[in-house]
Amino acid sequence: MSEKPEFSFSMTRRNALRLGLLGAAGLLFSNGLVKAAEAISPLKAKAKAVIQVWLWGGPSHLDTFDPKPDAGYDYCGKYDKPIETNVSGILICQALPLLAKMADKYSLLRGMTHGNNGHETAAYMVMTGTKPVDGVVSPSVGAVVSYKKGYSAGYSGLIPPYVTLTKPQGRFSEAGFLGSKYQPFATGGDPAKTPFAVEGVPEPWKIIR
Repeated sequence: MSEKPEFSFSMTRRNALRLGLLGAAGLLFSNGLVKAAEAISPLKAKAKAVIQVWLWGGPSHLDTFDPKPDAGYDYCGKYDKPIETNVSGILICQALPLLAKMADKYSLLRGMTHGNNGHETAAYMVMTGTKPVDGVVSPSVGAVVSYKKGYSAGYSGLIPPYVTLTKPQGRFSEAGFLGSKYQPFATGGDPAKTPFAVEGVPEPWKIIR
């Protein structure tokens, strides 16, 4: 059996002063952290509504907000010259000059991933925040917001708290286990027509007449 190493420490005057100073510094530092944390007040949410644009088959992140000009033509094609935005250090695709002027109005999430290559399953995970489970349909983000901020929170407005244009996207926009009360109101109609009309709802001028 190997012998345990011996450890000795002599409490000299110098060591006592050193330990005392370290302890005092630790207390001052921890007290400063507490005061700094108390001084930070949480931001109050100002948004009253959320508009989610779900781009089925839309342009990829490489062609919009996450350009990779050094990846080569096989990856970025002709979009190899990203442009500066009005926020220092943020570049976006050269095809979005107007959005480049208002980068201070939005946030970019470039590190979000889920590791699933199945389009349908990946869409479900993004819309619900959960992995698929047999026999369980999780509510979409719209249904959760409707539950938290809609009817259950005292909302009594004329417009439904959760609206989908123009039809529900399968289980990606379902209320899931929250129940039919939190299903999205699907407008139907043809967005290409002017004016756009919601199916089953009369136009205001027809109601007035």
